[in-house]
Amino acid sequence: MNFAAVIAEFNPFHNGHAYLVRQMREAGATHVAAVMSGHMVQRAEPACFSKWTRAAAAVAGGVDLVLELPVLYACATAERFAMGAVGTLNGLGLPGTLAFGSECGDAEALRRCVGALEDADGSEELKGYLARGYAFPRARELALADRSGEEAAALLREPNNILGVEYLRALERTDSPLRPQTFRRIGVGHDSRRTAGNIASASLLREMLQAGASREARAYLPEEAYRLYRRDYALGLAGASFYNLTPAVLYLLQAIPPEKLAGLPDMGEGLDRKLRRAARRAGTLDELLAGAKSKRYPMSRIKRAVAHAMLGISREGAALPPAYLRVLAFNERGQEILRAAKKTANLPVYHSFARLERDFPAYAAPEALATELFRLGLPKIQPDFSEYRDQRPNFIRTEGAEG
Repeated sequence: MNFAAVIAEFNPFHNGHAYLVRQMREAGATHVAAVMSGHMVQRAEPACFSKWTRAAAAVAGGVDLVLELPVLYACATAERFAMGAVGTLNGLGLPGTLAFGSECGDAEALRRCVGALEDADGSEELKGYLARGYAFPRARELALADRSGEEAAALLREPNNILGVEYLRALERTDSPLRPQTFRRIGVGHDSRRTAGNIASASLLREMLQAGASREARAYLPEEAYRLYRRDYALGLAGASFYNLTPAVLYLLQAIPPEKLAGLPDMGEGLDRKLRRAARRAGTLDELLAGAKSKRYPMSRIKRAVAHAMLGISREGAALPPAYLRVLAFNERGQEILRAAKKTANLPVYHSFARLERDFPAYAAPEALATELFRLGLPKIQPDFSEYRDQRPNFIRTEGAEG
């Protein structure tokens, strides 16, 4: 077995993702696993489709095994996202490669950036920029430019380079059995409004699908994935949005005890008080976010804080290490991965959420809430949608080893 893995959101799975999987196969991978965000994604909002549908689309598109990235890490900073994802894959105990796309396509340049970041972290330059009110990502970029030059800093202006650097750091810090392998992204940039050939960004595809332009989106999606997405829209299982949860968000930010709000991950520096004040004055989600945003508090940090409040994720919870492997979908080669991992895995494998909840309640509670937020954020609330009911497309095999 030549094992390879990828970290993804597949939000949604599209032709660019299928291209990366093909590149992995051409590089020698015989068995491909993915660790994928569940119902909440890193931009701190519900995913466009359910995790079961996105996992099924990935398996139909060439991935053999899809594991869930716990929401404790899925809705987090790039550093925690990477550490959680790499730690989850390490749980299989299988040697192989961790493949990822990057704007630069140069693993050695990303490795140099890792070293430069280690030098910049904790530096006087970084402390100086933070003291001047810069948000941490911008302060770090400026400190990196001061200490290592503009070339290194420029790498951190591209989102996939940033994740690639954090993947490399996580691999080193966890002494992972996986070695990194990066491929240059093709087509269009992250969040691009343009298309190139049959490639479109995930954000543009989400807009197309949300607006009902599924025929236009079809050109940029694998056919099986397109069928799954059309099915979910027909069933009312797509289009979840935090905007549909605005009253609940505004209420919670005022009702939550001040000490609990202050104890959320990445809060600090008075952001909890600013959020509470903004919630009292806002009538819409956009007004809430605009009222809390500042030079020190970038939009991404504010959205994560709101998501953590809705999910009940404390600072202590966010710091928990990966503790299990939860299977969302697999094919026959994926079943071979799981059989091999029976001999090597250092984390238990779960298929049943009820068993996961019994054994790891601190992880299961926010996961169930993430699924509930997805359900309540749908244009029409679906009464039978939950972690306890099998929501998986019936033509994707997910039965197998008990967990």
